[in-house]
Amino acid sequence: MSFQEKFKAYQERQEAKKYFRSNNDQFLDSSQWVKTIVGGLLAAIACGIILGVVITALHITSSLFYLICGYVVAMAVTKIANVHSNQVAIVSVILTFVCFVVGEMTMMYLPVYEMGIGIGGLGIINLIVISVKSLFFGDLFTIIIAVLGLFIAYEVAK
Repeated sequence: MSFQEKFKAYQERQEAKKYFRSNNDQFLDSSQWVKTIVGGLLAAIACGIILGVVITALHITSSLFYLICGYVVAMAVTKIANVHSNQVAIVSVILTFVCFVVGEMTMMYLPVYEMGIGIGGLGIINLIVISVKSLFFGDLFTIIIAVLGLFIAYEVAK
């Protein structure tokens, strides 16, 4: 097989791949991925702040809140992407984890803010580390429900 024939076969494979991806809704191009991740991140942060404010205001930690957040973030990611696939499900699980961490950060920051200490006094990195520790090294029931919320996010977006 000559170089010309190999190059022509390569071009045909690339055109077939491009045609398949453009006519298959399971594949997202890079601009759609950026839009999905940024939109999902904004939704996850908003949902996490709402989670933290509601739990702080009600003074109860209900497992239902974590499950609802997993569902809401997964629905937001799939609405933005317009695709249900394993890749989108993995992104929704990661963003749901971000939502839980932001919720924990909000729950820890609100009482400190009421005392008059700003975010600069705490340090954002310390707040993130403490939030992750409290989420996964707190009580066993919260850990189980948070993991269940991640499974719900995966199944909704799959």
